[in-house]
Amino acid sequence: MFSNIKIKNLFQIKNLIIFSVILGIVKFIEQFTKGKYFHDFNVYLNAIKVLDNSSNPYFNIIELPYLYPPIISKLLETSHQSIFSFFYLVIYISIIFLVYIISEKNFKTSLLISLGVGGILVKSLLTGNISNIFYFLIIFSIFLYYKKNNFFYYYITVFFMSVIKFNFIVLFLLPIIINQNKVKEFLKLSIFTFFLISVYVYQYVFMNEQFLDFVSTLQSYNQLDGGSSIFAFLSYKIKLNFLISAMIHFSIFTLLLFILNNQRKNIDPKVFLISILILLIFVNPRLKLYDVAFGIVFLNLAILYLDKKTIINFFIFNIFAIFLVKEITKFFDLSLGNPKMLGWYIFTFFFYIIFKKYRIANFDKLN
Repeated sequence: MFSNIKIKNLFQIKNLIIFSVILGIVKFIEQFTKGKYFHDFNVYLNAIKVLDNSSNPYFNIIELPYLYPPIISKLLETSHQSIFSFFYLVIYISIIFLVYIISEKNFKTSLLISLGVGGILVKSLLTGNISNIFYFLIIFSIFLYYKKNNFFYYYITVFFMSVIKFNFIVLFLLPIIINQNKVKEFLKLSIFTFFLISVYVYQYVFMNEQFLDFVSTLQSYNQLDGGSSIFAFLSYKIKLNFLISAMIHFSIFTLLLFILNNQRKNIDPKVFLISILILLIFVNPRLKLYDVAFGIVFLNLAILYLDKKTIINFFIFNIFAIFLVKEITKFFDLSLGNPKMLGWYIFTFFFYIIFKKYRIANFDKLN
């Protein structure tokens, strides 16, 4: 029989990290065994091959789901598959280890704990998608913000993210929400937004045919895989009106944002910043696996600034409850246990904890 002390010692952060890493390794081996790795990276290589043959990479979205604007196609067109592979893989692997090495203890813990949450982070990293690189750069830019109290590197990262995938433009809102000097941040926001829009206007004017192909391909592919956002569920799954779906989607996040901002003086500054970043990641109308994966990393990071009991409870929910939900739904062949749905369970539990911790809502009365 286990004593209460032994049970309490079992659920310590160090032990949860070990268990999470083991689950992450299992998922890593499973993905490799099934051959499910670097499929997004292969999309880039196949796009280079198509472009080398002077063909249209937007022509067949089933065989080649290439969803990047023509300005990226121009860059790939000048690349060679082997050279691109070498530099991309070196950068991809290096940025992961570099950010981990230079990061503080809390982030290391959140990253390691995230490995065991339904295998979401492992699956995301194994896609080889360029968004993983940018999310690590987002993490790096947040470190620099804490050191220099300046969002410049964050703006640069989000700018290039948005050039590749326009929906990331929503991340531009973080500095103006966080910084008390709204006028200064609004000026920076306006400048970076202007340059970003200019890039897309340039493509529309000078790469018109390819740009229209890109937009058409994106619209068509969204019908097949529009992501796992509230908007995607309402618009693509249950076929609700596009504008109504968008209004419901953005209204939910606007309400959460308003509540948090209204209570910011009562919330730890680091928890507030990371909570806003989490909201901006999940508000993405085209929420994909890598968004959910890094959203969970930031969820775990924010919790680490709270008391030990809350930390342990949250991580136990992350690893054990989510693992149990996933296995049960897999056994009964339910769709409630897919990785992106698991992310929403953690998202909901996170904001329940934040609202309760900072007395934003009195859940005791509800209970």
